[in-house]
Amino acid sequence: MMGQHNKIINAAAKKILAPEGLFRVGSSRTWLDDNGYFVIQVEFQSSSYGKGSYLNVGISFLWEASAGLNETLAFHVGYRVNEAGYVSYMGDDVVFTENMERFAEAAMKKVREYRLFRNMDYAKEQMKSQLNSMSENRVFWESYNLAMLCFLKRDFNEGKEYFHRFLKMLKNSFYIGELHIEWHEELYNHCIQYLCPKLESEDTAYKMVLDMIERRRIFFSGKPSYKKLKKELTL
Repeated sequence: MMGQHNKIINAAAKKILAPEGLFRVGSSRTWLDDNGYFVIQVEFQSSSYGKGSYLNVGISFLWEASAGLNETLAFHVGYRVNEAGYVSYMGDDVVFTENMERFAEAAMKKVREYRLFRNMDYAKEQMKSQLNSMSENRVFWESYNLAMLCFLKRDFNEGKEYFHRFLKMLKNSFYIGELHIEWHEELYNHCIQYLCPKLESEDTAYKMVLDMIERRRIFFSGKPSYKKLKKELTL
């Protein structure tokens, strides 16, 4: 049976997030906001140490990545809302309800902020700023995501620059010391074999990313938990 704290979390989210267009993923503590080429996740994350919740909010882009990641949603931009902290359920329904409604309001504030990524010019500037603020040894998916965004907004030459930067990093990461990172090599080979041939022109790169997004939208919308996610992409 669902614990009382989970019922309170769901009620708070339903009260504040649902009227704004978000939908719950099945019976989980995750809610989604559909924005075409990306979704915004709101996660009332549980803790293994007790009943309660953290709050995570962020963007998951819907173009494809690696085979192991295509069937899940990630936090590509954003994640833990640190100012929300962690709230434990101590048996006081009134207090926990107030805290979870506070969480849901904080989540909605972040959702409105991330919805600005619908404007791809804005999204590109934000992602470039994120990339440029990171140390080189921490950059990985940031270059790939920026490349895909550039292809989607038809900034073809810039997209190729970021994509080849990603390929270079990927190739150099096959081994960490003597440890072989097999999926890195598999992803590199996939990129060379299937993606690079589609970078012939602005149109072919644009269609490549559209097709990626369409495949993932069809995959997720076919699951009962994601049935409210539309198959069609609207930009």
